[in-house]
Amino acid sequence: MMISLSPLLLGAACAIATVRVNAWSYMSPLSSGEHRCFGRRTTAAKTFSDSRSCYDGGEVVGSTGSIGSYILHNLNCRNNPDPKSLFDQSQEGRAFPTPRGLSPGCISSIDSPIYACVPSSSARAVWEATMPHRRKDLVFLCNCVPSRHLNFLTEQRGEISDEFTVAILHFGVSKQTVPKLNCSPQSPPTVIYGKHARVLAKLLERDGVPVVIATSAQELQVAAVKKLAWSCLMWLLCHDVGCNDLPLTVRDIHATHSNKLRNLVEEIMPMLKSLSTEQWTTNQQGSFRLIGSTQDIMTYLETYSMSISGGDVTPSRDLALREIDERNGLIASLMTNSQNNDSFHLELIRRVTGEDWGKKIVELRAAPRISSVNNSDKRRLEMKRTRCVASDMTFLSRTKLPETGTVLSLQNCSKSVVVIGSGIIGSSIAYHLSLRGVNVTIMDTKTNLLPNNSTIDDIDPGTATSSSFAWLNANDKAPLSYMQLNILGMEMWRRHHLLKKFPIWSGSLIRKQRKEQKVSTTDTSSSYYWCIGPLSLEQASRLEPGIDWSYGGFNTEGKLMELSETEGELFFYPQEGHVHPTEAVKALRIAAQGSGVSFKKGVEIHGLVRDEKGNIIGVKYSDSSTKEEVFEAEVVIVAAGSNSSTPVLGIDSRHLQLKHEPGMLTYTKSPHSIKEDRDVLRRIVVDTISQSHILRRSDGTLVIGGGQLIVGGNAVGEQTSHTEVVEPSEIDENIGRAMLRKTARSIRPFELQRMDSDTCSVQVTRANRPMPSDGLPTVGFIDSDRLYVAVTHSGITLGPLLGELAACEVWDSLAHQDGHTHNCQASLFQILDDYRPSRFKT
Repeated sequence: MMISLSPLLLGAACAIATVRVNAWSYMSPLSSGEHRCFGRRTTAAKTFSDSRSCYDGGEVVGSTGSIGSYILHNLNCRNNPDPKSLFDQSQEGRAFPTPRGLSPGCISSIDSPIYACVPSSSARAVWEATMPHRRKDLVFLCNCVPSRHLNFLTEQRGEISDEFTVAILHFGVSKQTVPKLNCSPQSPPTVIYGKHARVLAKLLERDGVPVVIATSAQELQVAAVKKLAWSCLMWLLCHDVGCNDLPLTVRDIHATHSNKLRNLVEEIMPMLKSLSTEQWTTNQQGSFRLIGSTQDIMTYLETYSMSISGGDVTPSRDLALREIDERNGLIASLMTNSQNNDSFHLELIRRVTGEDWGKKIVELRAAPRISSVNNSDKRRLEMKRTRCVASDMTFLSRTKLPETGTVLSLQNCSKSVVVIGSGIIGSSIAYHLSLRGVNVTIMDTKTNLLPNNSTIDDIDPGTATSSSFAWLNANDKAPLSYMQLNILGMEMWRRHHLLKKFPIWSGSLIRKQRKEQKVSTTDTSSSYYWCIGPLSLEQASRLEPGIDWSYGGFNTEGKLMELSETEGELFFYPQEGHVHPTEAVKALRIAAQGSGVSFKKGVEIHGLVRDEKGNIIGVKYSDSSTKEEVFEAEVVIVAAGSNSSTPVLGIDSRHLQLKHEPGMLTYTKSPHSIKEDRDVLRRIVVDTISQSHILRRSDGTLVIGGGQLIVGGNAVGEQTSHTEVVEPSEIDENIGRAMLRKTARSIRPFELQRMDSDTCSVQVTRANRPMPSDGLPTVGFIDSDRLYVAVTHSGITLGPLLGELAACEVWDSLAHQDGHTHNCQASLFQILDDYRPSRFKT
């Protein structure tokens, strides 16, 4: 039944589900210690659960950069899988691309590498963000001089310096659809030192990269200083040309400007020798290496230059300018005043950059080796690790506090929160807030919010939630950061202490239109999200014997034709699954009630209540027994799905813009004539060509959808938004039977083929998807720390994750409310930065 908004009737939030990550960056190092968001039910940190998925290949931080994308691709997409391995859906050997905002080390297994493919200026920030017990697993792959950029590794007492792994790389990567290695057997060896040196060496050597495992930290330091010389000098000489001239290649420099290069090397040689002897660990044992003579450096520079595409390359001027302080600035800071006077190096910098570095050298000399957090601001900005209680995942949150702000304890908290909407988003927020000791009340227009008996169907999970295909996936979701958020949503389902028993991780078979350029597992998208294919019909039939695959026909030998001979291609996504949405919502509500959450049913909201200063202090509501009352609350959370954007709740198009996206599903029970297990549907099956999709729940219910799947994210812009409103009277069993017949013809599951579509029992549900106009979630405070909104498509996939993140943000806001200072939202998760309501403001 469609929902009217006069007065507001509160629907619940959620919908069906169905790839990109921002470059790694941090605004500042973390504050000391790890923040755990608990209220009066504070407990000790949990140990790692055996039930979660485990990425034994480790994690990759900075996976969108050229080096990071290569490492991720090398780990996750080396070979097309053998058909025999199609049934192995474990994460063994795969690496997780750690998104910005997630603490590195909380997803992968202990003692697996955490590859930090970041600029040297970000190395400390990554180290600070990493789970403390996992820092020894960090593998730094960056252009750095360890004594200058990584000496923070020995600052912390109790750290064992040589457990960290550092690599000085001598190969390049071309950033294409598939990362392409730029290296040759003549390249200087990549030098690796530390705990995971042999693991990284094996990874690189299978691609032909020459590798040397250093026997001492000082040996690595020498290799880094040589690489610094190349990074400092070659780009300057290549770009020291006239305004209208093209830059030179490194081959040109060695062929026609070798004298200039030698002069530069001789000038900076004292600085190179000084750097090569600097210590950066507490353990410098091993053979002592000298950096060599000027001729040794010249030979190294030419060998390295000519190993990169035969020398036919020009170092990036833009990249060099971004890193100039860490490159040329480091060399310049070691020069004496007498060396500065006639410095060819400084003259080249002035000619290429247009800057006089005389004053800057003084600043560089005075700068500390390690950057520190600037606390001079009146409002401090810090990053902290916040551990999710329900899943043991740890996220990074920004903290903004006045210098004299009052932080309240939420032990025996008397503050109250109202959650409007009891679908999976609202129920999840309420439950996770209750774990933190907050007094929570859920309000909804529905009357059967809590069970009266043990059956599933005795509660209403919410309008959109009950109409959800409930597909747990991140399939075809863009941008990459949104895909990553959905992958974390799936991970939350695997780990959640209350909900992990409900999903069925069946994997999905998806049939897609053939593209002119074939898509395969070598595509970078499958580096981030596990995709196997395209599949042959034999492979598909092994994965899903419950479908009649003979629609491809038979060849002259009587064998099934390959799918390549038909119009579509099949792909398998092993990580995906589905869940019964009513089961999940019921579990959340029962657990929330057990933690003290109150439920007000059959409620109509008439508006927000504000004090004389305009601060929200509650809501006006009525129900069957009350004409109109005020319910006081410090925070109001709106999770009312497609009904969330309304002036009644203080939310308009400046804060939340929603699309009209109706959806419909058909349900029927599997026929009793299905007696052989092989004929039962095992996987989620989606046919994007015929626009049909089907899955089988554990109770034998077949869930059937028709029309184009709306996956959320940027893909929404490519869909046709329906503007007509279908009246409930038009929803009848004939529509459901038509969907059933279409799916029986297009996907051909045996269970549907053996049904009598004219007589079988059919149920149809219809709802408007909670879809922000740009297809992305909308989560966060609106104008103050008193009104919070949480609306998203892919609500089933994201519900548990967004519920806990939102609960943490609201909890922390309550902890910092002092009755006078508002807008001091204490903790805002970095991973939700792209999804704030402020993006809708013009």
